[in-house]
Amino acid sequence: MTEKDKFYITTSIAYTNAPPHLGYALESVQADVLARHAHQQGKAVWFLTGTDEHGLKIVRAARAAGQAPQAFVDVLTEKFRALKAAYNLANDDFIRTTDSERHWPGAIKLWQKLVEAGDIYKATYRGLYCIGHEAFLTEHELDGEGRCPTHQTKPEVVEEENYFFRLSQYQSELKRLIESGELAIVPEARAHEMLALIEEGLRDVSFSRPRAVLDWGIPVPGDAAHTMYVWC
Repeated sequence: MTEKDKFYITTSIAYTNAPPHLGYALESVQADVLARHAHQQGKAVWFLTGTDEHGLKIVRAARAAGQAPQAFVDVLTEKFRALKAAYNLANDDFIRTTDSERHWPGAIKLWQKLVEAGDIYKATYRGLYCIGHEAFLTEHELDGEGRCPTHQTKPEVVEEENYFFRLSQYQSELKRLIESGELAIVPEARAHEMLALIEEGLRDVSFSRPRAVLDWGIPVPGDAAHTMYVWC
């Protein structure tokens, strides 16, 4: 079997701070259509979906509900699992980021590979942190009143020591891959959008939070004082 005979597709993994909504159900159905089409072409298909269960937003939502984070996400995750039967989805697997046996080893291995490649470094960062995005924003990303335009809340001013990923050093390579079509992005308008963002200059990305601030997540390998960011 060659690589051309294989077809891997994944949805975004749903953030379990709230129940499923129609937009996520639509994404799952669209992925299912593509997976079934690949099956009809005789390809070996692996269709993955799952839930993203870590992060400060989860902790705060669980606290507001009067529950521990694990109990909180356990209930919501089952609602996302139920989409398989409700929409006759054919996904082959469902992964949870709280699964310490199946998800954590891969996240830890990837982190270690990035460290070995020199792509991870520690630095003190001061910035505007949006809980809704689980990310730092720049001032030009805020609206005229200093709020996150998506969540309509003012970000918190945070100064802390984080681990960073050297995204900036991959700027030229990412541009080349997109322009050559080797990294295919559809629709084409989104490819142009990505190229415009790259032209603005990519910044290194914060990849951790101090465990004193956020302990609901995967510990950073070799540094128990830090937690991997929600997307790890």
